[in-house]
Parts: sequence; C-alpha cells; structure tokens
Amino acid sequence: MRVKQKLIIVSAILFLAQPCLFGQNSENTAIPVSNIFHDIGKNALHALTYNYGINFLTAGAGTLVLVESGFDWEYSRLFRANSTLACLGFPSLYIGYITPFVLPVALYLAGQHRVDERLRVTGMAVLQASLISIAYTSFFKGITGRISPGIVTVLDHTKSNKTEDFSSDFAWGFGRRGFIAGWPSAHTATAFSMAAVLSELYQDKTWVKIAAYSYAAVIGLGVSFCVHWSSEVLSGMLIGYAVGKTVGKSFNRLLQDTRPNPVRVSLQATGNSIGVRVSW
Repeated sequence: MRVKQKLIIVSAILFLAQPCLFGQNSENTAIPVSNIFHDIGKNALHALTYNYGINFLTAGAGTLVLVESGFDWEYSRLFRANSTLACLGFPSLYIGYITPFVLPVALYLAGQHRVDERLRVTGMAVLQASLISIAYTSFFKGITGRISPGIVTVLDHTKSNKTEDFSSDFAWGFGRRGFIAGWPSAHTATAFSMAAVLSELYQDKTWVKIAAYSYAAVIGLGVSFCVHWSSEVLSGMLIGYAVGKTVGKSFNRLLQDTRPNPVRVSLQATGNSIGVRVSW
C-alpha cells in the first residue's frame, strides 16, 4: 500500500505541476488540467446508476453465484496447486499498479506536445476514472472484508494451507480486514474503467478499443491467477466498466462543448442588394 500511495502522490504532483515544468502554452490549451475533477462528484454518483445500476447489482449477484456454486473455490485451487501458473499473474499485478497513474500523465503530455485536445482530455478522464474506481473498490473492500484466496505469498497475501472451501469468508463491517485485499478487484476495476474511457473518447478508432479491452482482460485474468477470487475479477470488471462509461461520456461532452463552432459563409440577398453573411 505504501508503494501505491507513493505512486499516486508522485504522479499527481507531476500531472498538476507539468505546465510549470514544461512551459504550457495557454493559447493552445482550451481545457485546463484542473478538469481532472470535472463533474467528479456527479460522475461518481452516476456510475452507481449507470445501466440502471445493473452493473453493481450483477457484481453482487454474480459473486453469490460463483461462491455458492463452488466455482470460486475450484478456480483458486487450480492455481494454488500450480505455482508456475500462479506466477504468470505477477506481471499483471505490478503493471496494474502503475498504469492507472502513468498512462494519464503520458496521454496528457503527448497531447500537449502534439497540441491534441482530445489526447489531453483523455488523460484527464483516464485519471479521474481510475481515482473513482479505486475509491469505490476500497470502500467495498472495507465493508465486505473478504478474505484473500491465499494462492501465493506476495504483498499482504499469504499462501493458504486450508483444504476446505473458505471462499464465503466475509467479515462484514468497516475496515475489519483493511481496504487493500478483497472484493472487488481494484486492478480489474481500474483497467476496465480506463478501457471504457478510451473507447468512449475514441469511438472512431477500433484499434484503440481492441487494445484497451485486451489490456483490461489481461490484467483481470492475471490477478485471478495469484491474488483474487474469480468473482472479485468479475465484479471489478462490471464496476470499472460502469465508472469508465460514465466518466467517458462526461468528458466527451466537455470536449464537444469546447470545440469552436465552424464558421459559415453564405450569400444573402435582400430586395435590392446582395451580400455575404458570416455566422458561427
């Protein structure tokens, strides 16, 4: 958690301070960097009701089904019994920590360099979606207090020697088992929130959608190999998608509102004269 906090702090400082460090040209920037907080409260609230709240409801119902059916337990046993397979998830674990804070900075700076407003807005939207996803998943982790599957010994997860199904071990309350491990997967939620933002702001770029959702799928699958129950990954995917689509639509409207109206030139005739009409 300390590493994650440092990444968040350093990334945020670089992101907010970069206009001073790199000499931002105000004439080329229609949307200021402070818009990373654009409608953040509304977006967080509307994410809950996105698709009439079905995403969040399905996350809970899906978890119940996967736990009660025994799928969660059998899936975790597969990787607990094969440490080589479990280790394949490590890259997703660490990449998933870093990308939600490195990517938005990279996108914004690339947009700054290329004077590309859509890239800059995308960087801000990706960061906001990541922050909302982390806030939601941390809150739910604290409330549900679900025990880790204990597939590998890494970070706060310890390898479990239990032979009986403990996938239904929840400690309901607030903060009884911390806010890091548990239900749902923050890695998966942030990955799918970023993918949904990118697909919303680049609806005309099929390759962007394919790349974004492929990345999200790899992250979700990878963490299910080593630190999460399968139901936590499913829930993270649904919650992250709802957050990303909500934030993406919000920033898409922001981008459209700030684009200059096209200048229209037309001929206009009156009773005894003719002239040129310019409108915008």
